Amino acid sequence: MSAIFKLIRTFTPEQQQQVIQFLTNKNRRGDTKNIDLFKKICKGEILNLHETLYKNPNRNAYHALSKRLLDNLIDFIATKSFSEEAGEEMTTLKLILASRILFEQKLNKLGWKTICRAENLAISYDLYTALHEIYDTQLQYAHLFKNVDFEDILAKSSDNLKHLNSAFKLQQAYAFLKNHLQSNTPHANMLLEETFERFNISPKEEFTYKSLFQFMELLSDTAELESDYYRIAPLMQEAFAYITQKNTSEKHLYYHLQILYLMASNSFRNKDFKESLDYLDELDHLLTDKYRNQFQISSAILRSLAMNYMGIYTQAISLCENLNDKSPRVLLLLMTLYFQQNKFKESYAIYKKLNHSDQFYEKQLGFLWVVKKEIIALLLLIELDKLDLVLQKQNAIRKKFHSKLSALGEERVMHFIKLAGIYYDNPQFATSTKFHDQVENSFKWIGVDREDLFAMSFYAWLKSKMEKRDLYVVTLELVNQTNYSL
Repeated sequence: MSAIFKLIRTFTPEQQQQVIQFLTNKNRRGDTKNIDLFKKICKGEILNLHETLYKNPNRNAYHALSKRLLDNLIDFIATKSFSEEAGEEMTTLKLILASRILFEQKLNKLGWKTICRAENLAISYDLYTALHEIYDTQLQYAHLFKNVDFEDILAKSSDNLKHLNSAFKLQQAYAFLKNHLQSNTPHANMLLEETFERFNISPKEEFTYKSLFQFMELLSDTAELESDYYRIAPLMQEAFAYITQKNTSEKHLYYHLQILYLMASNSFRNKDFKESLDYLDELDHLLTDKYRNQFQISSAILRSLAMNYMGIYTQAISLCENLNDKSPRVLLLLMTLYFQQNKFKESYAIYKKLNHSDQFYEKQLGFLWVVKKEIIALLLLIELDKLDLVLQKQNAIRKKFHSKLSALGEERVMHFIKLAGIYYDNPQFATSTKFHDQVENSFKWIGVDREDLFAMSFYAWLKSKMEKRDLYVVTLELVNQTNYSL
């Protein structure tokens, strides 16, 4: 059932009304339970649906109804997408079809004029698959026209096949790397380089919006696993530069928005918070109702984080508090913002709302998200001096995460947990030279420019204890002084 809940949450209020009309037209009987179920899910009434929909609770009937509704929703999406597809690609395909009909009717001049119109449109919007059909048609009928340069068509056809092959290779690389990254493989950067070399991948001018997005997403996924966004920044900028050279239409908007979000995220992780906000401003400017549900929360979360690290923490907290969405990502962010402002009770109250299992959250949000959640929880318990819970949390983190973190080369997380425990056992020891040396020897820092932002934020907590200073002030000093040596 989680699939149907997730799908319905993507619909705007206008789309919800369209779905209801679609279901009404589709229903052949007086039974409207599929509409009743849809309306309840839209309102968030998702508990005990098998009881509220039937006079006598009936799980089997409810599951059958849910499956039918999900099938109907998929049918609605497909029908709506096709009916609204009035962009350049659909126009091009119509022109190709029209030209072929004209040729069959022996209206050759008009047929040639039409297929050339299709070619010009397809070239403008990188429609390589359509161009393949266009050149196939031109080659078939070129002999009818003495003034047509046959060799030119052959050359264009061959070039287009190269473009198609390039896009297909990227698709293969994308699938290959995504499959391997699912297992949180160690040495992700090495795997990325090997994959690009194997499939001969580099950002190219002929890449479509989709190809550029896939290329940049692979870079970002790898950076996330390696906590190394500095390394991918030049390639991200190189790929993004091609976007400014392309014609943009409604067809490209989804991938354009995705690319802007990736650039905003990459700038944030590289501590260029102003640039991150600039990308988010552009994203919000382009965002339409069609994609608002998909991007609005992610954009707001990233904006809140960027403002927080720029020192505008009141605006960051206000933005996060005012979000209607109270998903785990939003709750963890608010929990973190409160923690950095020493609002430990408020932060802990939010943590208690994250009451699903770690396995559930890892499946939904990834292993590293769960690790961050549990580290912040441990620090909260330390600040609130909950002795028994601190010991339980330390043991749980070691038991659950040690082997995975070691495989990912993130042993410093376990070093941090150990040092946090030492501080809790003896807070006064944290100000000693011995503890300072122990901290320095536990981490191999690579400079502020390259160091992971979130790793620095956790280190800031230790540093604030060593220096008896405010956590947020120490955090801002660390992440905003690019020539500062950790």
